[in-house]
Amino acid sequence: MNFKYISNIVTAAIIVFLAATSGYSAASQVERDLTPVRIGWQVPSSTQGQIVQVLKRTDVLEQHGLIPTFIPYSYGKPQIAAALGGKLDVVFSGDQPAINLVSASGTWKIVGRMNYDRVAMMVPVGSPIAGFEDLRGKTVASSFGSIAHREAFLWQQAAGLDPNQDVKNVNMDILDIQDLVTAGGGEKWGDIDAVVVWEPSTSLFELGKLARALDATPTIGVISFSEEFMSERPEAAARLLVAISQSWEYFSQHSERVRQWYIDDSQLGYTPASLDSAARFDTNFGVQSVGDVSLRLTEKNVATLEQGVIWKQEQERSSVRMPMRDFVDQATLVSAMTYIESSQLEVLKVIMPSAREISLSETNKKSPLDAIPPWAFFLLMVLITILAMECGQALGRRRRRLIGEESEGAIGTVVGAILALLAFVIALTFGSAIGRYDASREALLDDVTALRTAYQRAGLVQEPYRTETRVLLRDYIEIRIGMADVYGDQEKLQSLQVRAKTLQELLWSEAEVLAAIDQNDIHALFSEGLTEVFRMQTRRVAYGAQFRIPTFVWVIVTLVSIISMIVVGLQFGMSGRRSSPAQLGLALTFALVIQLIYDLDRPGQGVIGLNQQPMIDLFQSLGTQD
Repeated sequence: MNFKYISNIVTAAIIVFLAATSGYSAASQVERDLTPVRIGWQVPSSTQGQIVQVLKRTDVLEQHGLIPTFIPYSYGKPQIAAALGGKLDVVFSGDQPAINLVSASGTWKIVGRMNYDRVAMMVPVGSPIAGFEDLRGKTVASSFGSIAHREAFLWQQAAGLDPNQDVKNVNMDILDIQDLVTAGGGEKWGDIDAVVVWEPSTSLFELGKLARALDATPTIGVISFSEEFMSERPEAAARLLVAISQSWEYFSQHSERVRQWYIDDSQLGYTPASLDSAARFDTNFGVQSVGDVSLRLTEKNVATLEQGVIWKQEQERSSVRMPMRDFVDQATLVSAMTYIESSQLEVLKVIMPSAREISLSETNKKSPLDAIPPWAFFLLMVLITILAMECGQALGRRRRRLIGEESEGAIGTVVGAILALLAFVIALTFGSAIGRYDASREALLDDVTALRTAYQRAGLVQEPYRTETRVLLRDYIEIRIGMADVYGDQEKLQSLQVRAKTLQELLWSEAEVLAAIDQNDIHALFSEGLTEVFRMQTRRVAYGAQFRIPTFVWVIVTLVSIISMIVVGLQFGMSGRRSSPAQLGLALTFALVIQLIYDLDRPGQGVIGLNQQPMIDLFQSLGTQD
């Protein structure tokens, strides 16, 4: 075998190996200029909730240069208060909360339609109430400031009742209404005779035979932008509407998957049947392409908004008529549609799969996401070992021809010393890898404990902070689950880290608000729980993505291995022996040992990766603790 030829092969193999294991990606160092956008959405609202799931779990917003912060609300009143306080850039809501927002601020615009919805007044199955006229003297619960609030009053007025005198209308959070109805009742739910709810609660109660509807009215969900967001970042505003259109297309084509995302994320007991029933009210459900999606507010939609304005002004006894059309601005939507028609949009990729999906794939996970697959690494090490020994044999045979035989004892001593040093280096490297693996496992268990504690302590604080913080914590846990599989993909890891950071900031802002309300022991415990959660986030990312075996150590291990195998081959060559099966056995054994170290160095990614089941079990158990 030609010595120069062998040397070139060995050199090429080393270069390929170092490039592969360095984990360096030029693309990962490209700084992307992402525009932050704060999106307020309503958790118990379908099909808005499914569209938000696509926005949250895919890279659609990142494709359009947006980095999102999703802020959950139970209904419109606290959401609108946050928007008026400058805490939101975008609001997904029903039409009445949007009307309340634009009329109160003057600095917000309704820019498009998110979805069609349905509002219904419902009574227990055994209730004697047959029509709205039977509500006289009864108690009706709705979420004030919502579409349900408006429709409740309009139905009562149409039946000849005065909502302020003939009927006792009480304000109740939609989540409290759902708990009340789900608990069941004969002729009434506690002190409540009737409730007014929107989808998917309407379908959930009907299909579950928990309630019957006196009547139902089609309504619309809308998208509102702050004028500051639209004027300062017009391109980002248009791209967000493009992303929403793409999300509708994705939802239509992957409805079962997105539906399950929403069920897992909301933890509100929604069933697939209730979500399917709600989705069928929307004309965008079932579209074949993003170009078929329509977010446009029709004349009929605008007329509905105007009716909402009239109702609001009657309630406020205001004689000033607000021109609703002045607060509807669909110019940004036109720009978005033009972009869709003229551009080739990328296929959406899921960057944050659900805990359920990860649970199903955890036991079958075979392909890690590091720079080089384990099988390729193993073959590479076998190749390097065999080539190094062949190179050593060629050198040994050449030296034997030039100077004749040499003492095998002297050569054996040198080979033994070099192999001992190789074993020492491998032992140190293995110790580092196994130590880091054990530390990562302990960090995972500590992280689960910290998150469970924080979630339980969140249950001690008052509403609406309890629901909001628990939803944020569930989002955070799912990011933690997904992050364990992308430590080797810097781009995906960076995206999830940014999202995790924004959720941390939101959670801490909730803690600050609670502390400002009352600095009691419960709020202090909640803050301490969040602090521990944040600490564990830093620790796990450090073990998973940063505290790896240094590239220089891999270089040393590789060079020492090559030198050792060359010397072994040299001994064979100088002794005049030919290649034997023992050499192949040595190569395979050595490659397996190095492969083990390489795999242990990647907790959560390799064949011996950390099982995320404790974190998945935590997420799946959270709904039972509410």
